[in-house]
Amino acid sequence: MTVLGQWVLVLACVLSFVSAVKYFQAASGVRRSPATPRMLMTISTALVLIASALLTALLLTHDFSNGYVFGYSDRSLPLHFLLSTFYAGQEGSFLFWALCSSLVAVALSGFARKRGSEPEVMAVFLLVQTVLLGFTLAKSPFISVWEMYQGIPQGQIPPDGRGLNPLLQNFWMVVHPPVLFIGFALMAVPFSQAIASLWREKFSLLPEQSLSWTLMAVSVLGLGIMLGAYWAYGVLGWGGYWGWDPVENSSLVPWLIGIAMVHTLVAQRRTGKYVRTNYILAVVAFLLVIYSTFLTRSGILGDASVHAFADAGAEIYWLLLGTMIVIAATGAALLVKRRQALKPPAATSGWLSRELLLAAGAIALLLSALVILFGTSLPIFSTTRVEPAFYDATNLPLAILMALLIGLSLYTQWEEHD
Repeated sequence: MTVLGQWVLVLACVLSFVSAVKYFQAASGVRRSPATPRMLMTISTALVLIASALLTALLLTHDFSNGYVFGYSDRSLPLHFLLSTFYAGQEGSFLFWALCSSLVAVALSGFARKRGSEPEVMAVFLLVQTVLLGFTLAKSPFISVWEMYQGIPQGQIPPDGRGLNPLLQNFWMVVHPPVLFIGFALMAVPFSQAIASLWREKFSLLPEQSLSWTLMAVSVLGLGIMLGAYWAYGVLGWGGYWGWDPVENSSLVPWLIGIAMVHTLVAQRRTGKYVRTNYILAVVAFLLVIYSTFLTRSGILGDASVHAFADAGAEIYWLLLGTMIVIAATGAALLVKRRQALKPPAATSGWLSRELLLAAGAIALLLSALVILFGTSLPIFSTTRVEPAFYDATNLPLAILMALLIGLSLYTQWEEHD
């Protein structure tokens, strides 16, 4: 099943890419109907489901000829912990993320089809899905134990596995990671809608279709963050409900950007303002999802030298870095190209308005995200480490400001526009 699983993933990745290309052709007018790319997307999703089922079967049958099964499970694990080993390691977590993303793709396809934006939105989303499947190929859970662990003699199957880390043998391990990965998968939807809107010059697409997806994404991601914080507080002993650990911070930052986008999307739908802001936030939010993965998965925040990435982790390191560069460059290029078309309407009312206060609240959220991002990323560029007191001192005034703005906004009105 190990070899079969690897080939299933390869085929899923290829079909996802072909589907994205054909959706691109449909959006560009080369093809009239998106029926073919839709079918290819469905087959790719089915293949990801098959790959996930194969890995689950390997875990449940204790097939220790598979390196991932040997590395993260053993015969003594209860069923719920055995199932949670699916996403306990880097390889399995990438597959689980791709699984969540493929299911989101099916839902997004139906949503966009009803609103006339399927070809362009799905072309972008399936490129994201192809990249995620590329991660699973670079760090595949379908590798033999002899390839993954050089010290085990060829052909000799270990009698038992190395087991799950004792700190992960907790109820919240069953719940927290899946919720978080669903949130990550959903964050790709506003990004795809933003890029599709800029590409096809359908500027009403983002405000009309993204708010519900953005609300869903930040709700699920926020729930995942809360569950992780409770787990850390109750079990890991990080010194409080929120310890400002880099793993915590890396998922908090895109969530803060997403919350800011909810505010500015509401203002744009009501008044037409903050058009450029919403495109920037949609791109930056997903960019930071990939950046959070880069921080926590590439090993760059570990004690080892950057030169250590030249061995087993080099593929993921460069894939994540390249993905971030492509996302940033694509978003920036499209925003520059469409800058004239993204001018907001002129306001006709006074300076103190509800959307101004919403924007001020969004700025406070962005400042908080910037401060947290700075502290979390500092070890990459310096030997200096930021203490939790730094985050407390910088975020407390911003939290007070946000509370005041929420109260004041209740006494203001929306601007009127020509």
